[in-house]
Amino acid sequence: MSLFNALIAATTTRHLQVVRHVPWEGPHRILDAFPDFLIDVLDILESGARLPDVDSIAGAVVMGGPMSANDTDSYPRLAEEVAWLRRCAARGVPVLGVCLGAQLLARALGSTIAPAPAREIGFAPIEIIARADPVVGPLAPTAVVLHWHGEVFDLPPSAVRLACSPATEVQAFRAACAWGLLFHAEADAALIEHWLREPTMANEARSALGPDFADTLRAAARHVDIDRTGAAFAAFANECRA
Repeated sequence: MSLFNALIAATTTRHLQVVRHVPWEGPHRILDAFPDFLIDVLDILESGARLPDVDSIAGAVVMGGPMSANDTDSYPRLAEEVAWLRRCAARGVPVLGVCLGAQLLARALGSTIAPAPAREIGFAPIEIIARADPVVGPLAPTAVVLHWHGEVFDLPPSAVRLACSPATEVQAFRAACAWGLLFHAEADAALIEHWLREPTMANEARSALGPDFADTLRAAARHVDIDRTGAAFAAFANECRA
């Protein structure tokens, strides 16, 4: 490649910012939809981690973690992240928040995060309300996805509710080009094995699902609809290319 072409490529490469809160909760299959992007994974809670200028990125994927979106006293960087997500929304930068990421996004948009009546852990169905939505629409009318949360949120002002479940009224929402998914559409058998090796996740699953938690999760993971969830991530990637 000539120097000229290299400079052109450097100035036209799209950047996707991934924000991670713990090492085991990464984007996993979401990144399959971004082969043409430069991916930066930032461990936001590590010392020295700095979020980029929102105008320098084409999109952001914000992942989960065991802490609460309200834990800004214990994790001050979460407050910075909420402010950064608010700037992303204001500047029209596409955002996909997953689990804790969805809670942080909801908080950035004016929602309240509160404990759920009961933890929702394991594979269970969601109902898609907004079937025409480009990101969650591919999951319509229903989809079995992985849930792993103990907190919920009300619908942010000006947001549209996209999905619900019997246990949770707002499983997904959209506010302009920002999507929050309380569930883990990226989960598959490989991710379940990865999480089962993590003591924090294994202990939570055992507490919620009983002594056969590992077999229960593995059996359900074998039936994940890779094509439909992959189509959802591809649609979000196209939003980042727009």
